[in-house]
Amino acid sequence: MIEVKSSTSVKDYHYDDLAVQAFAVKAAGIPLASISLAHIDSSWVYPGNNDYCGLLKENDLTEETLSRTDEVNEWIIQAQNIAAQPIEPAIETGNQCFSPFECSFYSYCSRNEPKPEYPIVWLPRFPSAKVEKLAVQGIDDLRNVPDELLNDQQLRVKTHTLANTVFFDAAGAASDLAAYPLPAYFLDFETIQFAVPVWKGTRPYQQMVFQFSLHRLDASGQLEHTEFLDLSGYDPSESFTQSLIAAFSGQGPVFVYNAGFETARIRELAERFPSLSQPLLAINARVVDLLPVARKRYYHPSQQGSWSIKKVLPAVVPELRYDTLNGVQDGGMAMDAFLEGIRLDTPPERKAQIEQQLLAYCKLDTYAMVRLWQVFSGRTDSKL
Repeated sequence: MIEVKSSTSVKDYHYDDLAVQAFAVKAAGIPLASISLAHIDSSWVYPGNNDYCGLLKENDLTEETLSRTDEVNEWIIQAQNIAAQPIEPAIETGNQCFSPFECSFYSYCSRNEPKPEYPIVWLPRFPSAKVEKLAVQGIDDLRNVPDELLNDQQLRVKTHTLANTVFFDAAGAASDLAAYPLPAYFLDFETIQFAVPVWKGTRPYQQMVFQFSLHRLDASGQLEHTEFLDLSGYDPSESFTQSLIAAFSGQGPVFVYNAGFETARIRELAERFPSLSQPLLAINARVVDLLPVARKRYYHPSQQGSWSIKKVLPAVVPELRYDTLNGVQDGGMAMDAFLEGIRLDTPPERKAQIEQQLLAYCKLDTYAMVRLWQVFSGRTDSKL
């Protein structure tokens, strides 16, 4: 028996899973000569032509799995005893409800538990150990978290959330951006990851670029837009790269939101296409991240401790919202739409609809950055 997982290594909870699977197979009267767990080898490169030899890496766990038969049988007895009780056990929810994943019954089990009005989880980067320690003391609401446990950012979130006020260091934000004169570019990528690669020369779970949106704001306040999207089903990487380089016709800062993502993709493209590495890395050298500016200089209670652009944009520019978009409203939906768009059996009219939805979504991402830049740099008198 080979249990196949989509992970890239053997996880602790896989051992329990395999023990249960083996128990069930043996109980059904099927003898097992060996028991293995196979997972994806993330270093493997797809050679093309449907040759997937080497995609999976097998781990022989026969001895360890078969030695746990009595343990699994005890689990079953315990479960049957609980199921036979006329009243469900009174057990509070806790960390066990989320390990290794969230239990599908969590909403049911927590339905009668009091919900904090201002959950501690809104505190950014607040250690789980501190959350657990406070929970033991019955503290799960921001109002009861001692200030001395919080850093400056966490304290700011607590203070302005409870007071329902906006924090905006306008002078600081303008100073942060003053070093980057116009013209300026605003860039965003969309990517897809395949557990099983579909394009030659790519690895499992490799971030594959398929779309970009680029706004250019010149010194006179004129805004131009360039975009790329490939729904052909072929590897879009090279045409994406060529189009991206061509879109940068002049100098100026390249604003992104969370620079680690776009700059990593550009470095990967530079490695894949060495002849294009120089102009690609030149783009990276111009990248300026708007996320640290937002995180340091702005906070609205509606963000609930998050500085994702999906939270920041409607707070800073209320007239712009992702939930008003048709079809695609976030990165996950963009990936799903792309997968549907490249399928051979997707009707042309549906493909055209997907294309428009993806273009509108990615365009809003970069226009959102333009508007955030406008507010943070103190240029709200400009019409964009």
